[in-house]
Amino acid sequence: MRTVDQILREATLQKSPTDAEPTRALDRFSRKRHVELVRSLSQVSAVRSTLYIAVQWIVMIGAIVVAAKVNHWAVYLVSMIVLASRMQALGVLMHDGAHYLLYKNRVLNDVVSDLFVAFPIGMSTTLYRKTHFRHHRYTNTEEDQDLAAQQEEQEWFEWPKTRLGLFLTLIRSVFGINFLRGWILYKHWAPWNNFRSPDFPPRCRVLYVLSTACVYSFFAIALKIDPRTTILLVVIYMLAGITVLNLINRIRATAEHLGTRGDHELNDTRTVLPNFVERLLIAPYGVNYHLEHHLFPSVPGYRLSELHRELMKDEEFRTKAHITQGYTGVIQELMDLQEQANEEKAKEMSAV
Repeated sequence: MRTVDQILREATLQKSPTDAEPTRALDRFSRKRHVELVRSLSQVSAVRSTLYIAVQWIVMIGAIVVAAKVNHWAVYLVSMIVLASRMQALGVLMHDGAHYLLYKNRVLNDVVSDLFVAFPIGMSTTLYRKTHFRHHRYTNTEEDQDLAAQQEEQEWFEWPKTRLGLFLTLIRSVFGINFLRGWILYKHWAPWNNFRSPDFPPRCRVLYVLSTACVYSFFAIALKIDPRTTILLVVIYMLAGITVLNLINRIRATAEHLGTRGDHELNDTRTVLPNFVERLLIAPYGVNYHLEHHLFPSVPGYRLSELHRELMKDEEFRTKAHITQGYTGVIQELMDLQEQANEEKAKEMSAV
């Protein structure tokens, strides 16, 4: 399979035209009987979006303030976990922004998404949108750069693993040892790495420069007032992204498509039903309902749980959809792949 860079470069040069049909023909799930339901759930709420964004910042600022006031390593560790979970939430909200699901006005949608969601985690809504829409069109095909990124990275793509292999993968992720492998895709979303790109329009460049200037000015003032605390808090924020966020985001990405059967549209993507802790850390705002999102991308993430409940009343969806209980369940499914392959091989041989 080609690398991410090759796929996106050829797409830009129109060697792989964006209007090409996907290379796999899967049996499709009929949307007709759910038109009214999806239409009602696809209403974008500016109030809810603003509230959700505000909540993330209130929690993150609270975690930083507590860490600054309580000088203890355990508090730093808890603050890192809280910050990582809210960065994950910002990433999910940016994903909604990429689908124009934060605000009805598209300019407002992109401005708010960039300033308060994407830029703070080192990304751009418009840059992410370009690759993400390709992922929707070419899911799990040779044109899907998300799949290509996992194959390039290998570590979280190669399943099943031995128990030791799984343990080492988790350790490398939680300590950020494999953090730089995320650069395979991240470099296409980072505004500072694509500042002159035509995919990063002038409005976004101006916003990025202004927001960056404001951030650096704030830290310059903070360093004069209390350099030790300022540096400490910056380190905590950065480490949260390199370590804890690195782990939970890889688990989320791995759960979405890997290890699915892939012979029908309903089992080409996985929905995960997380427990309370998993929802807080890994799957805020409905990102775990990835199958429902691929079927109906016009529905905002925070309404996907309602969509899931209604779709479960549909016999075809209920019987064919790939639904897994919890992210630990996903890991177990992936660890069981070899056993399943052996069973299928044994059945084939006995049939012969």
